[in-house]
Amino acid sequence: MKNQGDQDLDKRTIKSFLDILILKHLKKHPLISGYEILKHLHEEFDIPFSPGTIYHAVYLLERRTLVKGDGDELGRNYCLTIEGEKMLDSAYKSKPQIQELVSSILSEA
Repeated sequence: MKNQGDQDLDKRTIKSFLDILILKHLKKHPLISGYEILKHLHEEFDIPFSPGTIYHAVYLLERRTLVKGDGDELGRNYCLTIEGEKMLDSAYKSKPQIQELVSSILSEA
């Protein structure tokens, strides 16, 4: 069982990559609701996210044309756009740089 400090660090790290995690999930599961994204992230990482956190992130992705929503105020389903796929591919290609950055942040002086 993780202590509170470890849980907080996990949550902060996952929130930093929330857009990538959402895009990645939408690539595997197109046309899902924000609730389904929320449920997946909770099950995958055992971290309770507020609906506001997830819906805000999805809204920002939609504004950036990385995801497309379909539906109305009673329910929307989301899918990845071509721009979203390109951004996700770019993130995958940036993995070495991201790892190097995190390593330098966490290295001892």
